[in-house]
Amino acid sequence: MEKKLTILLCAIIFLNWHWFEPVSRKNNEGIKAYEEKLYNKALEKFLSAKGIRPSSPELKSNTASALFNLNKYQEALEEFSKIDPEKTGVSGSDFFYNLGNTYFRLNKFKEALENYKKSIIFDSEDIDAKKNFELTLKKMKEQDKNKDDKDKDDQKQNENKNEKYKNIMNYLNQKEKEQMKKIKGKTGNSKKVKDW
Repeated sequence: MEKKLTILLCAIIFLNWHWFEPVSRKNNEGIKAYEEKLYNKALEKFLSAKGIRPSSPELKSNTASALFNLNKYQEALEEFSKIDPEKTGVSGSDFFYNLGNTYFRLNKFKEALENYKKSIIFDSEDIDAKKNFELTLKKMKEQDKNKDDKDKDDQKQNENKNEKYKNIMNYLNQKEKEQMKKIKGKTGNSKKVKDW
């Protein structure tokens, strides 16, 4: 009986070891807070765990997700960029989808599009990635159209400025001609002196 209890106790400790390990415990607390949409608390737990194990890809991924949900997109992008997607435990489709969403929120549509493509390559059935891919294409077209419209407006403004300056230059040239006539008129009455 005593031997069985020892084996059972060792099995329980082995199976629940992650609960005693502070990084796993804090990570799990962060995941629970994240699932409850308490993103500040989740971020706090993930950062606390990262303080102990800063190179953990899972913690980097969790931290990036919490930052994203706190609308801290640049910080989330920096965290995502430190991750090797193969080591996170997250599917490649989900990883690149999240990265695409981060770029999209930063209005970096070209990079978002590239990551949505990667997500679709990993999972061709991912409807969300396909929708976001199409939305990103639409945003890029709008951005190009707005840029073209802005370029046309800028060109029109430049033409208006050029026309204004052209009118001013014509006016100044006319005044200069009038002044030259007056000067010639004043000097025209004087006698020419022979230069011998």
